[in-house]
Amino acid sequence: MVDSVVGAEWLRARASMGAAEVCRNNGFHADAISRAYYAILHAAKAALALQGFSNVKGHGAVQRLFGSQLVVNDLVEREWSARLRQSHAKRNLADYYVFETFTEAHSREAVEQALAFLDRIQSLMPDTTP
Repeated sequence: MVDSVVGAEWLRARASMGAAEVCRNNGFHADAISRAYYAILHAAKAALALQGFSNVKGHGAVQRLFGSQLVVNDLVEREWSARLRQSHAKRNLADYYVFETFTEAHSREAVEQALAFLDRIQSLMPDTTP
């Protein structure tokens, strides 16, 4: 059992990452994009929880705090904040715009971006995080 917000968010990030890969591998490209975003979101929330922000609600709040706490304090590079925002925009398209077409290339890019984001955030995690 995970007894910390950091660990719980990190487990959710990894689970969402796995779901994104399964969706991509089975041709569910819009769903892969959506799940890849949630992997990024939960990884960002885990990183924020490490800084004492363990009850962040809302996508916009996560994006703002990620920039103002992690980027401004030089814990992560600015590009990761941009990737968080871009991934959210792509997730909105994938989830809400039914006439938008998504290909294997789109889902592959989303999954690769999410994997890179999780790799970067993992470098901030304590060794005991699951």
